[in-house]
Amino acid sequence: MFNPDQVKPFITHADPLVSNAAIRFLAETYKYPQDISALVLEKLVSAPRKEDVYLHRAAAFPQTKVTVQAMLHLLNAGMVTGNARIFLSRMLLGSNPDLLKPVLEQIKALDEDLYEEAAEYVQISDLSDAEVRNLFNEETQKNSGLDYGDIDYDKLDLLLSELIEREILQPRETMDELQEQYTLDPESIRSVYLIQAAGKLKISYALPLFYDALKSDNDLVAEQAADALVRVGSEEVIGKLVQMYNEETDGFLLLSLVDVLSRILLPSAEEALIALLEKEDHFTRIAKLADGLCRLGSEQAVPVVQELVKIGYDKDYVELKESVYACCVMLGRVLPELDEWRKEIAKEDEERMNKLRG
Repeated sequence: MFNPDQVKPFITHADPLVSNAAIRFLAETYKYPQDISALVLEKLVSAPRKEDVYLHRAAAFPQTKVTVQAMLHLLNAGMVTGNARIFLSRMLLGSNPDLLKPVLEQIKALDEDLYEEAAEYVQISDLSDAEVRNLFNEETQKNSGLDYGDIDYDKLDLLLSELIEREILQPRETMDELQEQYTLDPESIRSVYLIQAAGKLKISYALPLFYDALKSDNDLVAEQAADALVRVGSEEVIGKLVQMYNEETDGFLLLSLVDVLSRILLPSAEEALIALLEKEDHFTRIAKLADGLCRLGSEQAVPVVQELVKIGYDKDYVELKESVYACCVMLGRVLPELDEWRKEIAKEDEERMNKLRG
């Protein structure tokens, strides 16, 4: 099974399939080894197609003075355009406000809108604890009832991070409010952010609520519950997820359970996925379980996926060749099929692009 330090060097791998798999692994497991942002930027500079780099996955990676200056240089030099420029700007804004404060004038010279956001984030960091709490309350109230596409997630995320970093939010207080709010309105933006807070605080006694929220038909609620369960990531969580998989019948929920297990870096998560795969007979879920094992870096999964690629699987849901290829490269596992798989993947990618172009 992968570990973060093993995966980190592959961020700069020449093959974007492998590089992006490494970025995705670190982002989805919330494991941030030292200097990962520097490696992402190194990959961005060397990439022939900047838009191929998974910058959107790296938005939460921690920054340093050096990486902030590097991002400003890339943006100023016009080396990054289109969506890649947008995502790089979001990475910059995701920096700690203490890193943004000294470069505000540089940001202003670059982009006025970007400057206004950065300046607001710096101002928030200068507020007192009481002012941050009041502003968070005001923003959750202001965003209540809005369509999810209209919610100011970036500002709410920053406010929540400030509350947690300053230890303004305490576990028991957070849990009490979450329980009350979730009972009153489980789909409110306040409930969503309290679930996020409880996950970041790793409140173990919030687990029953997380399990319930994972079943929600509301995508945002279910997504936050999944993230919270990954952050807690204990043996208890794995045991409960396996129990739910064996008891539940909703197809989308079963896929979500596999997804959470695929992001928890414990040997028992790998063992659980293997056991579930051995007895699964559903076409799509077999592919999902195999993909999850590849994402975890399971050596035991490689022969199984080799066989699935040969006999066929649900390609409309997941591309297992891509998963097992990246997995094998990062594990240093040499298979006779690897080169052929990579050629097939490239050919399929080209066909998809041609269809999009019309």
